[in-house]
Amino acid sequence: MDFAFTAAELAFAAEARAWLGANLPPAWRRDHCWTRADDAAWLDVARDWQRMLFEGGWAAIAWPRAHGGRGATVIERWLFDQELDAVGAPRPAAASSVDLIGPAILHHGTAAQRDRFLRPLLSGSELWCQGFSEPGAGSDLASLRTRAERRGGTFVVNGQKVWTSHADIADWCFLLCRTEPDAAKHAGLSLLLVDMRSPGITVRPLRQMNGEAEFSEVFFDGVEVGEDRLVGAAGAGWQIAMGILAHERGPVWTFTFQRRIRRSLGELIRSARDRGALRDPVVRQRLAQAHIEVELLRLVGYRSLTRLLRTGRPGAESSIEKVLGSETDQRLQELAMDVAGPYGLVPGEFGQAWLYSRSETIMGGTSEIQRNVIATRILGLPR
Repeated sequence: MDFAFTAAELAFAAEARAWLGANLPPAWRRDHCWTRADDAAWLDVARDWQRMLFEGGWAAIAWPRAHGGRGATVIERWLFDQELDAVGAPRPAAASSVDLIGPAILHHGTAAQRDRFLRPLLSGSELWCQGFSEPGAGSDLASLRTRAERRGGTFVVNGQKVWTSHADIADWCFLLCRTEPDAAKHAGLSLLLVDMRSPGITVRPLRQMNGEAEFSEVFFDGVEVGEDRLVGAAGAGWQIAMGILAHERGPVWTFTFQRRIRRSLGELIRSARDRGALRDPVVRQRLAQAHIEVELLRLVGYRSLTRLLRTGRPGAESSIEKVLGSETDQRLQELAMDVAGPYGLVPGEFGQAWLYSRSETIMGGTSEIQRNVIATRILGLPR
């Protein structure tokens, strides 16, 4: 693989660097990733930053120009995210949704759905949550029980979702539900776009052990959704959902979580230096190992980018990146807590990142599920 960048790609990165230098407010620059626990201004900052990126043409640079993008390559997208990381920019409010429901609407949605939803998605004026997991259907997503019954030109939704990120602030939900009860479980699912202000929706935030309430339970009790909010054909939801999950395990990890993991490593090295921990040869050895693992993760990310560049879509290989990324970060955060000692529990130190990292081998598909995908779809082993 050729790791050199072309002159055009380097020029693109320079353009992004100049725009960020001129437009990112100094008060928004951080050495660590912005989270909801940072301060009460998180949502306002995130929305404003998303709007600024949209107005500058940077909200979805790899999208077609006709839909608000720049027609950029995935390599240019990678370079842009590196520039975001270099200046300490906050994570855009709609970053994950742009990578998840955005491609689904682009590829499977109607012209009316693209006209209605894409611009507010990119501008941050409407935020989204993902309605997939249920109390009894997480890893076995096809067993979900939330139902949408047809009544004339309307779907009536009843059921429950859980671990729904940012449901408490979301305007819309892309909801996987069962619309064809007599079909096989994989063939009876559909994807609906649901207004979170609809009567019959109850959202209950779940307080996590790191103090945040990023996740929520969501209850649907007789929620009416027009048939014009069905993405693709009825019963085609499983294939669409697998495409969304492939983006979640691949490009989202490549562009979002890798940024945070690389930044965490930089913080850890600075902290170890400031505390004099680098005098300990064991700490130096463990930091070297962490650097190697983060570098390997970057190279696996390059492989994902290569596949995207050649095919336009992530493949089963995204499961490799998901397993490697989540487990690398868990080991990195364990090391950070060992270096920080009791100070790791001080707000602003490493405690929150360590607590959050425990969830990474579960969210987006457990490591066990990812290893099954790797075994069957990549290595060709029997089920």
